[in-house]
Amino acid sequence: STYVSFFSAFFNFFQLTDLDDVLLEAGGSFTLDLARPIEWVMTCPLMQLSLVIMGGAKLPEYRRLLMPAFSATILCLGTAGAFFGDKIFAIKVAAFLLGCALFVVMVYFNRLQIIEYSNGQE
Repeated sequence: STYVSFFSAFFNFFQLTDLDDVLLEAGGSFTLDLARPIEWVMTCPLMQLSLVIMGGAKLPEYRRLLMPAFSATILCLGTAGAFFGDKIFAIKVAAFLLGCALFVVMVYFNRLQIIEYSNGQE
């Protein structure tokens, strides 16, 4: 969690500058702080991994890769939709729908982890 806090603080400080600003032409002009999605891609998968590690031996080993991969993929789809969706709207919609579907699957596995860890008590 120290790693997550360090990177989050660094990227939040970096967002205060204009160095990471990207101008998107979607429906006018929109400025994206690129440090924000980079921070999310670097920290959210680690938070998913920490949930699996806290579950210990009760959770299957493959979830150590699966859960962070879900998180990173969802965030990359959102960023791709922001960058490429202004030219072709179907890309934005496809990225959004696929991201939503993957999020539902990730939440299912998070719920399953709680049930496995608590031996069905929660």
